[in-house]
Amino acid sequence: MKFSKIYLLFTFVILISLRSPIFAQMEGSVYSVTGRGGVGTTFVTDYQSIGINPANLAIKKNYRDPKFTFGLLETNVIFSSEAINTDELLGAITNYKSTRFTLDQKDEAVQKFSNKTTTIDASVMLFGASMQLPKKWGGLAISVRDNIHTRVTTNDFAAELMFYGATSSYFPKLELANGDYIDNPRHTGVGELTEDQRNQVVGGTFEDLDNAQNYSEVLSGTKTKSTWTREYNVAWGAQILETYDLSIYAGIGARYIQGLLIMDFEVGSNGEWNQPIFSSSLINQQDILSAASLDSISQFRNVDSDNRSMTEKILLPKPAGHGYGIDFGLTFVIKRNLRVGASISNFGEMTWKGEIYDINDGELGRINGQGFDNYNILISDQSAFQFAGTNSPLNWEVEERTETIELPTVVRFGSSYEFFRLIHVGVDVILPLNDAPGSLERPFYAIGGDFRPIKSFSFSTGFNYGGNNEVYNFPLGITYHSRKGGYEAGVSTHDVLSYFARDKDSSTISIAGGFLRFKL
Repeated sequence: MKFSKIYLLFTFVILISLRSPIFAQMEGSVYSVTGRGGVGTTFVTDYQSIGINPANLAIKKNYRDPKFTFGLLETNVIFSSEAINTDELLGAITNYKSTRFTLDQKDEAVQKFSNKTTTIDASVMLFGASMQLPKKWGGLAISVRDNIHTRVTTNDFAAELMFYGATSSYFPKLELANGDYIDNPRHTGVGELTEDQRNQVVGGTFEDLDNAQNYSEVLSGTKTKSTWTREYNVAWGAQILETYDLSIYAGIGARYIQGLLIMDFEVGSNGEWNQPIFSSSLINQQDILSAASLDSISQFRNVDSDNRSMTEKILLPKPAGHGYGIDFGLTFVIKRNLRVGASISNFGEMTWKGEIYDINDGELGRINGQGFDNYNILISDQSAFQFAGTNSPLNWEVEERTETIELPTVVRFGSSYEFFRLIHVGVDVILPLNDAPGSLERPFYAIGGDFRPIKSFSFSTGFNYGGNNEVYNFPLGITYHSRKGGYEAGVSTHDVLSYFARDKDSSTISIAGGFLRFKL
């Protein structure tokens, strides 16, 4: 299937944005922490301590503890939508080939997406490893992890445009495939197109462009923001005190951060544009620019272009930004079974180098295509939606802007108690220390634990409240441990109830897992 460049641009803008749910940011890719609802300050070990509490790298229970641990592709993904429920979301994934919306269903889809927000948050640990150092030198760990944070809000007009395209009520005239023009009944509010007419529509337009509205008017309240970063982490933990009833461990972690993508676009409620920023080491900016305009590509000769394969770009990116972060942690082990810990995570800053594009607040005079026929807009046909005409929303006078922002720093407090190595329960409180993008809106509280009734399997659950959500979540996780402890795999979800409360107006689907984790 071929996709037009502008179609790819539109679906990219609709699906990719910023300001993530807090879960993946707090937990990283650690599936066991997800299964406990965010409780991890005194639980995490080996390289999974990175970003949570590096002091735990030094904790040894006994001589049987592994000396070396490594893992690949541990992942934590959350999709949340205020617009559609879980059934609709799963149907969009599984039934997109057979689903074709009726007019009533398109009307319902427009209402659902009007002034609603969709978020995607993912953390993928590409590689992690840790080792116990000789004598009392503690433990050392490294990891490489990608974090993708997305958020989009669509206003009434954007929602109607998504599902009606050229037949949106905005356009007074419709062009048919035979070249004829007819009045748009949705514009006048009288009647509907016949099935034959709908199949013949190729574009929506105006007889007089003076009657068209500006982009700032029709897109008022629309927001789309995105970041994609890669972390190169190193952490060290060591024991600083040992007595019969008390052991104290301290740790420090540091990370270098590469910015792979940033997008920031917003139209205020008063119709004022922000200065849209786009910069990426993964996407060919020349293609993006040419996709957003029908003008000659020769205008963009001076735009940097990276024509390497996507695999090369991902493995060896050319950063669009860079930064650093530091973690500190302490853990107290009292009479072997009681643990109390605290840490500061993500203290640092990020510098982005983005291209700022001047907005051409001209008239939106034409749209081609009939809109999306189901909720899976990524796999819709290219004819569904295409900007057309000469009034591009962007001018190509660009300037570089460098902006340095704080990382979303948090402080964690936690305690836990282990009963006979059968049950380990604990609590965590996580507090924001700034209001940087991605920060917690309010304190986050979690209670959770692990239950290991048999040697091969452990189960995790709990509940949490706060952060960026005002609802209770009930997580669930399961972890497999090989007989001799050399292999581990697990899967978990942030809220198991979301899979059963499938008739709600909104949806949250989340899964975290790791299946390539080895201990030697």
